[in-house]
This record gives sequence, C-alpha cells and structure tokens, in this order.
Amino acid sequence: MVKPVFTIGPSQDAKDIRTEVFIEEQKCVNEFDELDPSSWSLVLYLDKEAMGTGRLIKIDPTTYAIGRVAVRKKFRHQKVGTYILKFLEKKAVTIGANKIELHAQVDKIPFYVKNGYHIVGDGEVYYEEGIPHQTMEKTLERPKRRYPYGRK
Repeated sequence: MVKPVFTIGPSQDAKDIRTEVFIEEQKCVNEFDELDPSSWSLVLYLDKEAMGTGRLIKIDPTTYAIGRVAVRKKFRHQKVGTYILKFLEKKAVTIGANKIELHAQVDKIPFYVKNGYHIVGDGEVYYEEGIPHQTMEKTLERPKRRYPYGRK
C-alpha cells in the first residue's frame, strides 16, 4: 500500500533518499540548507519502504515552492515522482496555496510539463550545483465547496 507521510523538516528517510540521489548520484555538495527545518517534507512509502521524497516551502501566503523531489532508482519510471508532486500540491492547497513554483533540472522539464507546469518568463537557464535549471510554475485548483442540504 502506498502511503504519504509529511513532517516538518526532513525525516531520516527523506535525508537518506536525498543523500542517495543528490549527493551520491548527482554529486551535489550543498544538499541540505537553512530552509529544511521549516519546510514540509514528504516521504512516499510502499508498505514500509521509502520510495521518494520532496519538500514544500512557503514563499508567501498563497505561493509555495516544491523542491528536492527525488525518487530511489528502483522506483523510477513507475509514476512515483508524479505521486510525490500530487501529494505536495494537495498539501499546498490545504495550507492556502493557489500557486506552486519550482526549479526544474532542464532534463526533467518534460516530466513537469506532463504534470501541468510551465516555464516562467523567457525561460532563462541558470545553474545550481553545476546543473542547468529553469523556473516553472503551476496554478493550483482549489476544491469546489460542497454545500450541505443542496445549497449552491
């Protein structure tokens, strides 16, 4: 059974996944930062095995940023990344967001486009840890209110 688990700040499983993906695979140096302790961190589990992670950072009352989305090798190409995005987006809506921003690694842009994100502005490419990125965003839809007793 797939289960999302949210914490404030990264859990040990989130740290382990980020270490595997960003530090060991991608050779990033500055993976953990001052935003971690106050961010919402998600780990997605299959039964009790951690598959992937991501974080959610408040930019302003209605805008949040998704970051540090990482999926363990054995779970890639199984829609785990999509599930991570959907759970983070749903969490963002519940805490007041109507827009999500993210810094996408250029080679991951098709994944984000498939999930409803678009490149911001002129699409300037910039480098984080030597990896090319572009800023993307998505407008979130708030759930329609349900009125009791058939009111509209």
